[in-house]
Amino acid sequence: MKYFLVLFPAVIIGFAGFLTYHLGVFKPVNISEENKGPYVMLYKDFLGPYHKTVSVITEVETWALANQVDCRLSFGEYMDDPEKIEEARLKSRGGCLTDKVPTNLPKDFKTLELPERKYVTAVFDGSPGIGPMKVYPKVNEYMLEKKLKQNGPVIEVYEIHSRTEISSMTTTYLFPL
Repeated sequence: MKYFLVLFPAVIIGFAGFLTYHLGVFKPVNISEENKGPYVMLYKDFLGPYHKTVSVITEVETWALANQVDCRLSFGEYMDDPEKIEEARLKSRGGCLTDKVPTNLPKDFKTLELPERKYVTAVFDGSPGIGPMKVYPKVNEYMLEKKLKQNGPVIEVYEIHSRTEISSMTTTYLFPL
């Protein structure tokens, strides 16, 4: 019993430390203003909780890989404010940023060409799962300080550096001005 009383808290603390490190809780968020684009978006629409948009991103990535379409950068575009719209009615798009419009798309896939425009960008090397708690508040604070107004939905661009390392991903958040 003595060992359990010592071992259990040690395991809990170790696991919390592991998660904190790999999620990137202490990693910085680098914010700037810059022009980005143009982009060609290959995507599917999604209706529902934003954290489930990953299913359509994966579907588009799988199709792109099978059809030799460049899909190095994935994205999620989030249309609604989750504080104002119920979770089941949130609209988003998920897919890839690619160089050109592919042909022979499945019927529920779409493309959209976005021109170059100015964004507040936030680059974060931690998990996009903690973005709403870590990145969005910092960007909102930056925009308030600079008296900037967001003009359109946020696009999160996901770049995976390694499929084998758990924390090898960069997310670039694009807040259109």
